[in-house]
Amino acid sequence: MFETTLAWWPIIFILLGLEIVIYTLWFRGKGKMYYDVISVLFVGFIAVCCLVFAGFSSLGLTQEFRRTISAVEERYVLPDWKGAVPEGVSTIIIQAAEPYGIKVDQTGGNELNVFGSYSSNIGKLQESQEQQLLQTKRVGNTLYIILGETPRNLLFDNSRNTLDVTVGAPANVKVIVRDTYGNVITS
Repeated sequence: MFETTLAWWPIIFILLGLEIVIYTLWFRGKGKMYYDVISVLFVGFIAVCCLVFAGFSSLGLTQEFRRTISAVEERYVLPDWKGAVPEGVSTIIIQAAEPYGIKVDQTGGNELNVFGSYSSNIGKLQESQEQQLLQTKRVGNTLYIILGETPRNLLFDNSRNTLDVTVGAPANVKVIVRDTYGNVITS
């Protein structure tokens, strides 16, 4: 029904004009025409709705609105990251915009594993975009793991950045999870 309304909404203007022309011709010689208040308000409401639809169409927002209404959020697997913790690293800081989906497990050995999934309502990301979701940087005795955000539609998007990540870190390394503002979630 929404698709039909978006395609045929201009017909409402034509029908309103046709109704006024027929009414005028019908009562031309039979006295004065009277419009009741409710009819005027109803026609005004319909006209405002048509103008809103016209504005949406002229700005190209109908495609965005259509995509948002029909969007389905799906989960995809992140590419696994695996590597040895560099010599001399005593702290790992994991930073993300919404770090509440991050789980840290202490493991034996010296290997660091990062794996998980992400949800998206715009489809599976390209490989280069998936690589941007996880970046590492070593500074002194600290290894930073920075988790990016999934791309989102700018308009009408109420989805959250939903990364679900598990980090397997060596037991002898301190792991700190924080948000992008520096607030420590777990340590």
